[in-house]
Amino acid sequence: MKTSDLDKLTSLSGININNSNLILTATRMSFDKNAYIQELWSYSNKKWKKFKGTDSKNYLNPKYSDDKKYLSFIEVEKGKKTKQKIVTKKGNTLNRIFETDGNIQNYIWSKSNKFIFITVSDWEKEFKKIEDKNDEPFYLENMPHKFDTRGVIFNKRSHIYKVNIETGKSIKIIDGDKENLISIGSLVEHANHLYITANVYNKMGTMLEERIIKKTSKGLETIHSKGMWGKLFSFNGKLHGVGLKNRFDWPTTTSIFEINESGNTKKIDENFDRTIVDVKTSEESMYVLYEDSGKQLLGKMTKDGIENLFSEEITITDFAIQDENLFFIANSFTRSDEVFKYTESEIEKISKTNDSFHKKVSTYDYTYKRFDTGKSKVDTWGIFVGKDRPTLLNIHGGPASQYGFTFFDEFQVYAEAGFNVIACNPRGSTGRGHKYLRDVCGNKWGVNDVHDVLSVFKQMVRELKITSKDYGIMGGSYGGFMTSWIIGNYPKMFKSAIVERALINWETMVGTSDIGIGFPEMYLLDEMDNNINLYRKKSPISYAKNIKIPTLILHSENDYRCPIEQGEQLFSALKRNKVESAMVRFPNEGHELSRSGKPKHRQQRFDFIIDWHKKHLS
Repeated sequence: MKTSDLDKLTSLSGININNSNLILTATRMSFDKNAYIQELWSYSNKKWKKFKGTDSKNYLNPKYSDDKKYLSFIEVEKGKKTKQKIVTKKGNTLNRIFETDGNIQNYIWSKSNKFIFITVSDWEKEFKKIEDKNDEPFYLENMPHKFDTRGVIFNKRSHIYKVNIETGKSIKIIDGDKENLISIGSLVEHANHLYITANVYNKMGTMLEERIIKKTSKGLETIHSKGMWGKLFSFNGKLHGVGLKNRFDWPTTTSIFEINESGNTKKIDENFDRTIVDVKTSEESMYVLYEDSGKQLLGKMTKDGIENLFSEEITITDFAIQDENLFFIANSFTRSDEVFKYTESEIEKISKTNDSFHKKVSTYDYTYKRFDTGKSKVDTWGIFVGKDRPTLLNIHGGPASQYGFTFFDEFQVYAEAGFNVIACNPRGSTGRGHKYLRDVCGNKWGVNDVHDVLSVFKQMVRELKITSKDYGIMGGSYGGFMTSWIIGNYPKMFKSAIVERALINWETMVGTSDIGIGFPEMYLLDEMDNNINLYRKKSPISYAKNIKIPTLILHSENDYRCPIEQGEQLFSALKRNKVESAMVRFPNEGHELSRSGKPKHRQQRFDFIIDWHKKHLS
């Protein structure tokens, strides 16, 4: 797979079911337009039809009403001023029932099927009146004032509108200006009330606090304010949530909780030691998407806990369930997104989304091993292209994330460029449970994880019988921390390095990152004011003077997670120490450049990486 093949791939998401009919969102790159095209694909009677996106419009997030009589979706009209609309479809009739200049974050159908509840993020009321918003000074009383992928947030508020699907009449039922709601996440109708998760600034003004809020006839009632929630849902007459009941328990596995009227929580997957990604329900059952040892799998909740449905080496990204009819989107290490139907006897592929891509483009198979490092057992993957070819060690971000049995464009592109590729899930990764996740906290940061990564790298080199000693190392975010840490503490092991969107200095990260207050304490287990020496000891900048190998730094100008000053500090240190180095700055991009940045920037990023490693690995 070459970088020029990126726009030949289609990714699938947002699958919904109506009896045996399916609808989903298909997304592909356009290098010509330097944009993403999103369209709706429907499946009925074993045939697929496309409701195509255009240069000026995207279609996404399709949903069926509970009675299955209506289909709805978001229409994004692109131009100088983007407009977003909610569209309903009954039979062949389309109605655009709601329009906004703001950003539609989410929407749900009412249980009565007569209304749609829509979450919209827009300028704060007073700020909206200002004509030249880009020239207005920021008066701040709270942190963070900006958030990665969302931009400036202190002057944004989120609202909920209730829209009549027949008349199109809308009423603002939750006023984000009045309630000071910075953002709204999940929403669900339960027991004749609307429940939402919303972010507000805490009393100290130091971080965002996520609350579960109940809308009553008297107003809004906060029933829980300590957690971190990904989703609310209603099942068997009870309100449920996926997440953590205490945000400062992070890092740990997310779980499923029952939540009562008072906000008290009861964990219902008590003995399930894996990270829950999503939950969906049928009339009778609860189905769970979870991470496990590099896989992302589906389970079913039973009286004995979560029972795995099947154990394929795949990554399931989304699924839909109705009356025990189960369909899902999945990919594997060598195959990109497709749709599958699951029955108790078999898994049937029902789409041909990327068949033409795989006929034209070669992909590389993998070797998988769970290596024993003496202190842990680590899931490790390797792509072999030649024993005398250079080898790249890739380190994932997070650290609470995982590599695995998924179609990852980066590995395929590097292999096609002539590099052996090695990657792993060291301690600190998801997919292996609570203890594994927490085994990098405090003084273990930069110790246990580094031990695992370097140990399995050496073992996989031997396993693949690689003879070349031309080793390169690279990683982004936490992977960038690990890369810069390793080349500063093991300066002779690698010959080329790429440090991307990295955490370089905990001390300045505290004041500049959108998660600068909270995240450091969760991992270092102490506050900077109490133990500044720990923050310095665990920062790669403290060891930058030891770096000797050629190092390329990649960073986005609008990265608010690991701000660009982190990369600038490392670049400055390398230049002062006369290390061969360069820095690439991507304008108008954030922390997610490699995954959702502008297509041309994503292609250019690959070109910089490949050129640098080819130059320095003979």
